[in-house]
Amino acid sequence: MIRILPIGSSSSGNSMLILINGSCILIDVGMSCRSISNVLKENGLSIQNIDAVLITHTHSDHVRGLNTFLKKYTGPMYMSDVTRANLLLTERADVLPYNRAIEILPGLSVTAFPTSHDCPGSAGFILETSAFRFGYATDLGVMTESILSLLSGCIGVVIESNHDIAMLASGPYPAPLKKRILSDQGHLSNAACASAIDVLASQGTGHFLLAHLSEENNLPRLALQSAIAALAGRSASVTVLPPSGGEPIEIG
Repeated sequence: MIRILPIGSSSSGNSMLILINGSCILIDVGMSCRSISNVLKENGLSIQNIDAVLITHTHSDHVRGLNTFLKKYTGPMYMSDVTRANLLLTERADVLPYNRAIEILPGLSVTAFPTSHDCPGSAGFILETSAFRFGYATDLGVMTESILSLLSGCIGVVIESNHDIAMLASGPYPAPLKKRILSDQGHLSNAACASAIDVLASQGTGHFLLAHLSEENNLPRLALQSAIAALAGRSASVTVLPPSGGEPIEIG
């Protein structure tokens, strides 16, 4: 059983707690330490119950709360070597090499994989126990065949569904920012997310959590409609993660 405790998922801030195999994993610290503490408290936990922290990349919406958080958290942290260097955490964090399973806790391995994003050292993760695999793939401009292969067979996947292309095109963002978002180093659209869901659902993934929705260039109903259409009647669940908070999600 995997239990997801959403903290934040949007262009404003991203953090998520994953309870898996008796361990509590925090992915990203883009929300305030208070927000993280409140979600933990609501579920009978505290920062001291976090067993490990994974950081995807150094953009502020993923590490904004990190400095304050580290005043209270003394446990292990993992990220790519480039991310560790850019965050000046060489004495504090351990490196997750790409494409190699590393046991970070008893019975729990993590495989980091590179993501195509305009931030050096960006990564997604596969969390794996003896019973199942769980994927986390956000902030990637393109879903490559290699990432799809890694995510294949995961019981559940957190996957980016950042923007609706039509909303982005007609929205207020300046042209260079629109170009960046649409590029292969930007963010996945609803359509690109749906295409990946089609492939992964056909390979057995039964749970999809749509993440990092733009509050300016997307609507939850549009992301959800796109994902459900991609399932084409196959038995799988789809949940849109809210910008902040949210009910716990159980998988498995």
